[in-house]
Amino acid sequence: MREPPARFEVLIERHHDEVYRYLWRLLSSSGRSDAADLAQDLTQDVFMRAFRAYGRLRPDSNHRAWLYKIATNCGYTALKQEKRLPDSLIDDEAHAIIANVDRTPDRQVVQDEALEKVQRSIHSLPRKQGAAVVMRYLQELDYSEIAEALECSTDSARANVYQGLRRLRQELNEGS
Repeated sequence: MREPPARFEVLIERHHDEVYRYLWRLLSSSGRSDAADLAQDLTQDVFMRAFRAYGRLRPDSNHRAWLYKIATNCGYTALKQEKRLPDSLIDDEAHAIIANVDRTPDRQVVQDEALEKVQRSIHSLPRKQGAAVVMRYLQELDYSEIAEALECSTDSARANVYQGLRRLRQELNEGS
């Protein structure tokens, strides 16, 4: 096998852990006990696919969004093969973002119930909207990166995030 270009090695160093975390979130939400191992395997697959296509990539391309696109496709393919959809797209790290840091027992019960409700609501979103919300608020991608990852326009990425949040608010307010 040929030696990867130096720039590709930098791409791996910069984005490997981030791609792994994204895939782990996607897979662990499906209830898989082997999510960490599968995420590691898929991360390797993402970078192998990226390496094979790297020479065809335009120099001005957004490498991060391109990797998310590959990772999203690999992750959904793995979930489809299992014939399981994710129960949620949020893990313990997201819990820290969404939940208040107050850890009294009474407050913990309320927070856990709220988090479960948010997880169910995100799972009920259409796939693109759920992925867009997760990429925007948990992975902190900008709209152009989300658009590249979801193979849509920037306006469509914004619309998916907006519509996803609107549906989440509506569903969460109805359940209150």
